[in-house]
Amino acid sequence: MIYGLNPEKVNCDYLFNVFCLYGNVIRVKFLQSKAGVAMIQMGDSGAVERAIHNLNNTYFFDSKMQIGRSHQPYLNEVPQPTMLPDGTTSYKDFSGSRNNRFNNPEQVAKNRTQTPSKVIHFYNVPFGITEEQVKNIFEEAGAPIPTKVVIFPAKSERSASGIAEWDRPETAFEALVMTNHVQVENPNGKFPYTLKLAFSSTPKDRGSHD
Repeated sequence: MIYGLNPEKVNCDYLFNVFCLYGNVIRVKFLQSKAGVAMIQMGDSGAVERAIHNLNNTYFFDSKMQIGRSHQPYLNEVPQPTMLPDGTTSYKDFSGSRNNRFNNPEQVAKNRTQTPSKVIHFYNVPFGITEEQVKNIFEEAGAPIPTKVVIFPAKSERSASGIAEWDRPETAFEALVMTNHVQVENPNGKFPYTLKLAFSSTPKDRGSHD
C-alpha cells in the first residue's frame, strides 16, 4: 500500500519507474475511493522489503510517501480502469515489461539498491553524448534539469553512462520518476536507446552498470 501520493502528478508509470529499482513490479493500481493511495504488487517479498526500507517516508511532488504491507496476496486485473487526473489509466500490468531489472541472477547482481539521493546514475545512452544533451533529455521530459552532469569514459562504443546531480534529493526523485525509461534518439541507428536511471550513493559512485 502506498499512501501520501500527489494525486495530480503521480501515475502508474511514475511509480513503476522508481519501484523497479528495488524489485520487479507486476501490477500498479490507484484506488478510486481514496485519492493519493495506490497498491503495487511486487515480484517477491524481498522486493517489498527493499522498497519499504529505501522509499518509506520519502518526499516528492510536495508530498510524503508512506509505504505499508497489504493483506492482499496479489492484485486482481482491472479490465476497465478509471482515468487519473493526468489522463493515464489508474491500473497497469507491468509483468511483461522489459524494464523490470530483476529477471535473472545476472541482472540482480548488477542492481545496487540505494536510498534516494540528489545524485542519479544514468546509463544506456548513445556513445558520444554530451553533458548538455543529457540535460536536454530531462528538460524534454518536463523534469527538473540537473545542475551537474558527468559523463564517464566509455568502455565501448555501444553506449555511455555517467552521473547527474540536483540541488536536493526530492528534486532528483522527481527527475527520476519522470525520465526513467524515456526513449533517446539513436544517432547511428533506427532503434532508440531506453534511458536507465538509478540512485547513486555518492557523486563518486560509478555504479555497477558501466
